[in-house]
Amino acid sequence: MAKWIVVSGLDGSGKTTLVDDLERWLKENNKRVMRSRLPYDEYLVKKLLNVSNDSYTDRMLFALDNRIFAEHFKKWQESQEFDIILTQRGFLDSFVHGAVQGYSYSWIADLNQIETLPKCDIIIHMVAEAETAYARIKDDPDADKFEYLTYIRRQEAETRRAYRELKKKNDDLGHFDNATNIYVDTTQMTPAEVFDLVRKRLTELNVL
Repeated sequence: MAKWIVVSGLDGSGKTTLVDDLERWLKENNKRVMRSRLPYDEYLVKKLLNVSNDSYTDRMLFALDNRIFAEHFKKWQESQEFDIILTQRGFLDSFVHGAVQGYSYSWIADLNQIETLPKCDIIIHMVAEAETAYARIKDDPDADKFEYLTYIRRQEAETRRAYRELKKKNDDLGHFDNATNIYVDTTQMTPAEVFDLVRKRLTELNVL
């Protein structure tokens, strides 16, 4: 069965670049890779989310998107066509962003019916100091409505907290208990250094 590797974390921490590098590396090593991302549904992301003006609607939309993604994910796994499913973001990101918007982990778990969703094998937690992360993305023409400095400061804090709570085995994050965690603070790292660190850890985990 395909392993699911999630690159999770802060906007501006280098997720897209790392996913690009990992996809290339895995394919060079003859792994069959299915690459995707969350949010998954383009209409939801490009249209509905930008119409929403309140956090509850945001959370409902992301919960719906998670379930749409899960249906496709199950088909990818059942097809046995892939060795690795590699995604930019995963279900943990809903807990982080939900917490930024003031919702508890237990509320987010209930809304998403998290116990019914697929479980990932490896989570790569990407974080950076908020000012550094924002400087990397502030001129992105495709930036979404959450990519402003005040939000990213709160997102940084919640990204770091989510990792700590996972390590402490917070019951509300029990869905992720069996995942292997790789934590990377990219504040003072180049993309090449980030990739090298993650590549070494994945090699140690016998992903190849």
